[in-house]
Formats: sequence, structure tokens, C-alpha cells
Amino acid sequence: MHVKVVLLQLLSPFLCAVNAEFSADFRVFIHNRYGISVVHQLERGDLGPDGSTGGRAQGAAPSADEAAIIVHGVSNKITRFNGIMNALRARGIEAYGTTWGDGGTTPVGLVELKCAYVKQIRSMIIAVREYTGKKVDVIAYSMGSPLARKAILGGICVDTRELLGVPLTEHVDTFLSVAGSEFLADVNSRTHYEGTATFSIFSTEDEKIGYRTCSRLSSPIVGGTGFVKKLEMSHDEVLDKTMEMQINFIKRHKPK
Repeated sequence: MHVKVVLLQLLSPFLCAVNAEFSADFRVFIHNRYGISVVHQLERGDLGPDGSTGGRAQGAAPSADEAAIIVHGVSNKITRFNGIMNALRARGIEAYGTTWGDGGTTPVGLVELKCAYVKQIRSMIIAVREYTGKKVDVIAYSMGSPLARKAILGGICVDTRELLGVPLTEHVDTFLSVAGSEFLADVNSRTHYEGTATFSIFSTEDEKIGYRTCSRLSSPIVGGTGFVKKLEMSHDEVLDKTMEMQINFIKRHKPK
């Protein structure tokens, strides 16, 4: 019995790691560069296989393309976007993501976009940028769009007054907002900070985000490089039926 207990104690770090979806190589990189607290912040081992994804096998060559960071929407987990991540990887593009929030436990209407979530996404962008050695692309969905924009913008968190730091603009090539929201007034006070190129995809029939707010289009990013307006697509259809367009935007800065 004593031997079994000792064996389980020795194996417990490895048993816990099985639940996370970061590759061992990426996890070690984060640990060595930023410490165990950032590993826990990004890996989200508390959510098991839904907590995170990304990283290369040890010794594998980096992709020639920029890595794509997926930022999910409210009440989702990162695995909600396995479709786009699989499509990216099939084209040789490294895809990364971390689940922010509680994975859908809190009802949508009660979710607050906390500074902790902004810091988590900001840490992810920095970690992937350093790990790959290149600028990154960010694809942000629904309420993940204002969250990711604040992470890039930096400055001061509205709720806690914590200082995030300087903008990460120089580290982002393409920022793509898909069925995004203008939920945070703070991120709309400035323009051209999201990355080298900024695009939006939205629908006239988005039942969750809406189409116009106070006579303005509610989804395109003000000052962006360009946008595509889809007709008669629901919110989830915009997320799931524009994957080829999403990939074209981050690879070629064009919808086709």
C-alpha cells in the first residue's frame, strides 16, 4: 500500500498534465520563461481537455506561417472552435487558444469581462509571440473580440484600475473580429492599434450581437482595414460558415 501511495505521488504531476492540451514543448517554454503561475493561467488544467490548445512537438520545426491565436466568446470553451483550429493546422498554421472564464457555468447575461480575462489573453499573445519568434494573428469571436482588443491595447483595466502595459500592436500582424461586439467603450476610444491589418466579418441578421446600435453598425471595428457584411446569417453561422474567409484574411489579407 505504501509503495502504491508513493508511486501515485511521483506520477501525479504527469497525470494532471494529461488533461491539458498544450504540447509538452510549449508548456516547458512557458514554465521556463514566465513561471508556473502563467502555466496555470493559460493552460486551465481545471477544465481538463477543454482548457487550452497549442504548441509543437519537441524538436519539430516551426511553421513558416504566423501562428493564429483563437479567442472564444462568452460562455464558450476553446474546444468550441476545434473546427477552425483543425482547418488552420491542416494548412500548416499553428493554432493556439486558452479558455477564459468558467466555461459556460455562469449564465451569459451575468458574465463580466474581468481584468483577469484580459490579462490571460494578453499573456497568451506574448507567450505565443515569444515561442514562435514571429508576429501572431488573432481571430476573436463574439465577445472575445473586445476582450482581445483590450488585451492588445493595454493601458488600465476599467474594473480594477490595474496597469496592463503598453500596446502589443507591433506583435500582431492580422486581427480578425468574427461576429464581434463593441461592448467595451474603452477599446473604441482609439483606432489602428489591433495589428498591422484589422478585419471584421459580421451579419445583418446576427441575433446575439445585433446589426445597428444608435444608427451605427455594431460589429465592424472602427478604423479597420476592411470588413465583410454577410446577409441573413445567424450569429453561429457567421462563426462556423466563414472559415475559409477567416483563413484567407490571416494568410492573404483578402476575403478570397
